Amino acid sequence: MLNTYIKRLLLLLLCGLPQTVFCGAREDGLEAFKLGQYETALSYWTPLAEAGDREIQYNLGVMYSEGRGVDKNIEQAILWLTEAAEQEDADAQFRLGKLYTTSKDIKPDYSTAEYWFKQAAKKNHGTACYYLAQLYAHGKGVSKDEELAMRWYYKGADNGNTASQYNLGYVHEHGLGIPKNLPEAYRWYDIAARNGAADAQANLGRLLLSGLGTKKDKVLAYVWFKLAAEQKINSARINAQFTFKQLNENDKQQAIALFEDYKKKFLK
Repeated sequence: MLNTYIKRLLLLLLCGLPQTVFCGAREDGLEAFKLGQYETALSYWTPLAEAGDREIQYNLGVMYSEGRGVDKNIEQAILWLTEAAEQEDADAQFRLGKLYTTSKDIKPDYSTAEYWFKQAAKKNHGTACYYLAQLYAHGKGVSKDEELAMRWYYKGADNGNTASQYNLGYVHEHGLGIPKNLPEAYRWYDIAARNGAADAQANLGRLLLSGLGTKKDKVLAYVWFKLAAEQKINSARINAQFTFKQLNENDKQQAIALFEDYKKKFLK
């Protein structure tokens, strides 16, 4: 971790420069990064990160964690991401948690991951909520807690995380730790499907075809199967073909037209 005194001194020095110089270094670094001139970007950004610029610290953390324009260096990545995370940067907090759970370059540390996921999740970071829920749902390095997992799935879903929305549908459909609730499963699959989740689209088609949790609707079932098939879900392709054959000519025309409409809206 950088010495606090040195950081403050560097920040004061930078603040003593004209604001245009400070902003110029950020923008010049970004432009160099976009052009693939990573060494130049690093030369602009490193002094700013050392001076405490949270966004630049995050950028350097991403560069080092992914080896984007620099040699991949997880220790450097953790250093910069931690600097940003300690300044309450939710994206940096999430990335730290992810590194501690999924990186092949360091030993997993689920306790630390849980801490950083939770810090980001408390700031309504939808993806962090999902990852935190997964830890509790599967007892991955933490005590398994289905009730806590559900709480974070709901918060992730409410903050636009599609994976959380899909998982709520799945949990309600299969009654995992809670009573089975097919209408609620349908509701969450529908939300996730409209956000482009292929598996949710396939499951929505299945519920509509069977009339589980909702009114049976073969036309709409075909549409959702077809959308999932467009996203390479093979079972959905088979189900779409099967369902289409059961439609009369008028329903087939309606299904084709509705598919084209939904394709524009719900394929990401």
